[in-house]
Amino acid sequence: MDNLKNKKNIILIAVVLLVVLAIAGWQYYAKFAKQKLTGTGGKPSETTAEKVSPTREEVPTDIKIPEVGEQVSDKSIAVPKVVTEAAPGVSAKLRIFDIKAENNKFEPSTIIAKIGDTVHVNFTAVDKTYDITFPDYGMKQTANKGETKILEFQAVSEGKFTYYCESCGGLNSNVKGYIIVAK
Repeated sequence: MDNLKNKKNIILIAVVLLVVLAIAGWQYYAKFAKQKLTGTGGKPSETTAEKVSPTREEVPTDIKIPEVGEQVSDKSIAVPKVVTEAAPGVSAKLRIFDIKAENNKFEPSTIIAKIGDTVHVNFTAVDKTYDITFPDYGMKQTANKGETKILEFQAVSEGKFTYYCESCGGLNSNVKGYIIVAK
């Protein structure tokens, strides 16, 4: 009888110990996951990707965000064909741009938006097959000659981000452009 009682006590202690270890492990994992997502210490900050990305630079000073129909002196800057509220009651906008790839370059090559905006890009390959790769947003689309593809993302981080045609030589090719996200 004592032997059975001892076995029950050992089993009960083992179950309690496993539950305690499971809870401690979950708390450790949750803390680690939070640090991984937000930077160090679980505090909101720049993510590690923003700090070390080879395709991200600081926003140029005195950047102006173009509006529909605006005339820009720099023809490399894309003027949105549509700017509208992203949702009722928010300051963020939906900005729609047309970007074409032709003669081994993107035209226009620079998209400028405000942080929080939704950026919609109609990407057209004019004279051959091109791809457009946004490495900092984890996006890529390939369009055959004459085809238009759509890319859409929310501009969540401030910076000047390089995009490029991977099949044309990637980051080292001339087929590249910039997404500037300003405050």
